[in-house]
Amino acid sequence: MGSKSKRRHAQKQYNRAQNKAPIPSANTAVENDTALVSTESMSVIMTPKELRKAEKERAKQAKRLQKEQAKANAEKNKEKKEKKEKKPFFLVRFFKWMARGIVSIFSELKKVHWPTFKQVMKSTGIVLGIVIIFGIILLGMWILFGLLHYLLVNGSLSDWKVF
Repeated sequence: MGSKSKRRHAQKQYNRAQNKAPIPSANTAVENDTALVSTESMSVIMTPKELRKAEKERAKQAKRLQKEQAKANAEKNKEKKEKKEKKPFFLVRFFKWMARGIVSIFSELKKVHWPTFKQVMKSTGIVLGIVIIFGIILLGMWILFGLLHYLLVNGSLSDWKVF
């Protein structure tokens, strides 16, 4: 980046940090190491050094504000802890936990897609058909291997019985 574009970039960052509308680059006056900073009421010419100084000041203010917010949050949390009562008796907590669990079970059951009777019968038929087909295949393999075993042991098929 050239020095002019660096100044424009720094100016845009400064404007963003100040929550101001960016100045169009065509209308920005960048001459002799100066940058035009527009405010709501008037225009101010700042050098890059002043721009960096203003940015540092803004960063310091932001850190200060962040520390103050952290302190305020810590105080709120401390107050909440002080206000917090003792935990209830363990049986009370257990039954509350059980009640939440039962409620969540019923809410999940409402989300379940329950099949119709027709869908159940179709799926059951498919399963039974596959079981029967594989039963027939296994029976055939059992008979085949029984035949081979008998043939190897006896040498002939003269007295062979399937069952």
